[in-house]
Amino acid sequence: MKKYLAIGSLVLASVSCTETEVEYIEKEVEKATAGETTLVLDARYGDADFELNKAMDYKFVDGGEEVDLKYEFSNLRYWVSNVILVNEDGEEFLVPDSHYLVEETNEIPIQEGSYNKVYPAKKREEIELSGIPVGNYSGVKFSIGVAPEYNDNLSLQSGELNPLNGMSKSSWHWHTSYIFTSISGEMEVFIDEPESKSFIWEVGSNDYYIQKEVQFESPITISSKTNSTINLEYDVEKSLEIDAPWENSFIGASTPELMEKLTNNHIAAISLVSAEFELK
Repeated sequence: MKKYLAIGSLVLASVSCTETEVEYIEKEVEKATAGETTLVLDARYGDADFELNKAMDYKFVDGGEEVDLKYEFSNLRYWVSNVILVNEDGEEFLVPDSHYLVEETNEIPIQEGSYNKVYPAKKREEIELSGIPVGNYSGVKFSIGVAPEYNDNLSLQSGELNPLNGMSKSSWHWHTSYIFTSISGEMEVFIDEPESKSFIWEVGSNDYYIQKEVQFESPITISSKTNSTINLEYDVEKSLEIDAPWENSFIGASTPELMEKLTNNHIAAISLVSAEFELK
């Protein structure tokens, strides 16, 4: 009861305040009635942790025969956007400016080296979501990629969007747009003798901006009085399941069918581990 009285007094006091003071009071009230949560996207490779610069086994069928292949990854990057939390009543809250870059990467030349600058090696799997209305939440939705209005106009800003982080490209179409997902490195195949080559698989088109929906096993409470975490797992090995990976070492704008396949794989490879909360 005291909490509501305190908030009520703030609102009543605002009657004689200036417009600036009213805005400040409204923000303070919002803080008092909002919470935060952490969205985790843990990259895995089958039953193992996903790692860069380490050979990882993969098998595929070619001509009816199983072929051994090894991937050695140099980067894994993708955008998570338009994060929506769904409460027990089915009401949705869209996290404002929610564009986040999830990545595990070595150093990357910015704009393919044209700026003579390097994007530093980085690992990021956790996203902090704040300003969430107090409530019990039963699910989360988000999209992989960049929302069309921002993808079509790189001058617009939302969240972490920045064309100078190595996740945009001028060769996609007739205009520069964002790369939605990117995975690259070296692959080695064993047929008659070992043979290796580089691969780069990228997706970037409004046609492949797809939403993922995850339902929790039981609701979590989000408020200023709780700590909560949504733990998801992204199985990179599942996302690599395409026909003839050795022959398709480059995937991009010129291979729309394969971009679509990678997009669907990525969505399917994300699964719930747990959603939990505790009192602070």
